[in-house]
Amino acid sequence: MDQRFRQRLIGAIVLVALGVIFLPMLLSGPVEQTRVDIQLDMPAEPSLDAAPSLPEDTTDGTPEPVPPEEAAPSEAPAPVSPDPAAGSGAGFFVQVGAFGSLENARRLSGRLDEDGLTVRIAENDREDRLRYRVQVGPVDTRSAAEAMAQRLAEDHDLPGYIVEP
Repeated sequence: MDQRFRQRLIGAIVLVALGVIFLPMLLSGPVEQTRVDIQLDMPAEPSLDAAPSLPEDTTDGTPEPVPPEEAAPSEAPAPVSPDPAAGSGAGFFVQVGAFGSLENARRLSGRLDEDGLTVRIAENDREDRLRYRVQVGPVDTRSAAEAMAQRLAEDHDLPGYIVEP
């Protein structure tokens, strides 16, 4: 077959195929949009009972004395600085946790302290909630802080971000 004849034959086949596909769409007219309304049975809003009242406080306001063997912690707690900018001077810190409980912050601090890292716990009073932030450092440069954050992520599986005081 001649090359020219072959090209014309392929072109004719393509035009017939397009006509078979699109001609019925054009001749059928606009498609009616059908809307399906489904009735949903929503349960009624539950009625809530009033909250129970708290028992009245019958103590005189003085705390009970704690025996000395229970009062002394087994290990020295990490220092708590009231302001994140206060404490260990200028530098960069890597924050690895923020806790609502000082006990949890001290637990993480102790774990990191065992590995020879310098750790501080900074108090932060935000949105009427006291937070204890566990921060490792200080280091002098941002690149050193990034390296420390990478090391903490690899060795301790702790995500950290860099904090400037």
